[in-house]
Amino acid sequence: MPNNEDTFLALDIGGTNVKSGLIGRGGEIITFESFPTSEGGGVETLIALIVRKLTELWNGAGKGRKPKALAIGAPGWIRRREGVVVMAPNLAGWKDLPITRIMSEALDIPALLENDANLYALGEWLQGAGKGCDNQITLTLGTGVGGGLILEGRLWEGSFTSAAEVGHIPLGNVDRICGCGRKGCLESVASASGMAALAREWIAEGRGTLYGGDPKDLDTLAMLDLAGRGDPMSLAVFRQAGEAIGYMLAGVFNLLSLEAAVIGGGGSGAFDYMAPGILDILSRHIVTASMNQIRVVKGALEDKAPIIGAAALLTSEGF
Repeated sequence: MPNNEDTFLALDIGGTNVKSGLIGRGGEIITFESFPTSEGGGVETLIALIVRKLTELWNGAGKGRKPKALAIGAPGWIRRREGVVVMAPNLAGWKDLPITRIMSEALDIPALLENDANLYALGEWLQGAGKGCDNQITLTLGTGVGGGLILEGRLWEGSFTSAAEVGHIPLGNVDRICGCGRKGCLESVASASGMAALAREWIAEGRGTLYGGDPKDLDTLAMLDLAGRGDPMSLAVFRQAGEAIGYMLAGVFNLLSLEAAVIGGGGSGAFDYMAPGILDILSRHIVTASMNQIRVVKGALEDKAPIIGAAALLTSEGF
């Protein structure tokens, strides 16, 4: 067990689950925990639960010794330097929330805020499917669609520390309302929640499917099982999501001349069914490289990627 000078806390707050970990300086996970976001209720009760879980985590695995710092991954728009979540479309009540100050005061350790998809991207770049690629984009298909950019071996955050919000890139052939309130966002068809919504619409229209349960219970895990049995609904939805991702990636690859795209998050379980649509659109629209020069791969670290990425963030900030 490393001493407290060599350990960090990592927190990944998602619309579906909250993940946390005690990690070593090189990203090695000492202990990991996950619980449903809904278990926390409102903003204040969720934060109180997170503080309790993190304290229990370091008191157990860390034998009561405080880690050196905390990295917080949050979805949506953030002001990183101020430690404020401006808006998280999939977290009710998370608006202009000074999460860094709240957590730092509650735990009595320094804290840094980062977009959750950026932490995910750092994790996949450090130890996962993107290892060895200096120019890549990572997508997280969860309650929403997040994105993280690594350019020249460094996390790229842009002028306002909110770069790579690819889930809210508008697609001309999409006419759906997104969780952000706008119409046509990639997230409305390619997130795990968006794919499930498309499937429910398919059922409501009376189209053929092998699914016989309550549409309210339908999620991408059930659709993945159905797709394996040849279900036309699930296969069509995964194809539609893949093509939407393909159009977005074609624009990003052409703009930045990337070498890889890593696709993770809960919805990436359907990667094998989405990949043909992604690659078909890419092959028709990419101009900066040939298809044999780029990689589109499934993430390797799953829900532990942002926890591992927290180590890269904190060490880069001098902790």
